[in-house]
Amino acid sequence: MKRISISVIIVTWNSRYAVTRCLRSLESLDKTSFTLETIVVDNHSDDGTAEMLESESKILTKVGLKLILNTSNLGLSIATEQAYEIASGEWILLCNPDVIFTDDFLRMVSFARSQDDYSMLTAEMVNEAGSIQRVVVRRFPTVARVFFGFSVFGSHVDKYLLGNFFLDDYTYARTDFNEPVSPVEQPGASFLLISRDAVERVGGIFSQEFPIWWNDVDLAKRAHEVKIRRGIMPAIRIPHDLGHSAKKLPRPIRRYIFCLAMLRYCRKWKMYPRVVQCLFLFDGLLSIVFGWPLWSARLGSSGGLREGLDYSASQLRGVLTG
Repeated sequence: MKRISISVIIVTWNSRYAVTRCLRSLESLDKTSFTLETIVVDNHSDDGTAEMLESESKILTKVGLKLILNTSNLGLSIATEQAYEIASGEWILLCNPDVIFTDDFLRMVSFARSQDDYSMLTAEMVNEAGSIQRVVVRRFPTVARVFFGFSVFGSHVDKYLLGNFFLDDYTYARTDFNEPVSPVEQPGASFLLISRDAVERVGGIFSQEFPIWWNDVDLAKRAHEVKIRRGIMPAIRIPHDLGHSAKKLPRPIRRYIFCLAMLRYCRKWKMYPRVVQCLFLFDGLLSIVFGWPLWSARLGSSGGLREGLDYSASQLRGVLTG
């Protein structure tokens, strides 16, 4: 069986410990079945990540480490394209810095080089304790899935009145993936193996109009349009610290960027953007009422109110700007 070449792309921001662990786990694998290069782009971290990467590059000799150290935070999408421009692999692995490589990855590579059907493959992402993170792989969004999945009011209704009907449907939570590879609509980009041919057919990895969130949804949608098969390998389990970098952004900023990208996606793919905009404007006003008890429990009454106002204002600004 032929050896294939793989380019691992990792974009980091303030992930010093996580990316060190990730790279060392990759270094420890038996890579006799493929050639490897690892391109790490640091988006101007201020926690010593860049210095650590330069130090690790002298120790990690088996991963073909290449570094791009940005002098400003360009966002995930642009940084990923920076890496892709210098990547040489037949297959590209998009990998979050909070992933830990296991021998399961070798089986994933073995499958990729032995078949021609699936050009985009992901693994079952799991928490440290082994439980499945059934929020990474999703169906394509609809107005209902977006509203009940991402709005404050809608998510409360779905959770407390509908038994997570919409969220479970959106995230395949009630689907048993029994096949070696099961087709999915949107494989998450936390750990996504994609052939170079597929990247070229869809016109690049991530679109710059989606700097952080919704870029993987757009990638899957573009792949769907040109009939590229996308699948999950449920027997491949990859440990993943979900949302490692995003958690370091203040909650209101995360909400603004998320809503901005969501509306851009709706406009691009004609997913009733006016309807989504009106729903999330309405939700932004109601979110103070529904979110205040949660924020107050953590921050006190006045702190919770400030947090709620900031969160609501960020959501309104995002959906209006998008």
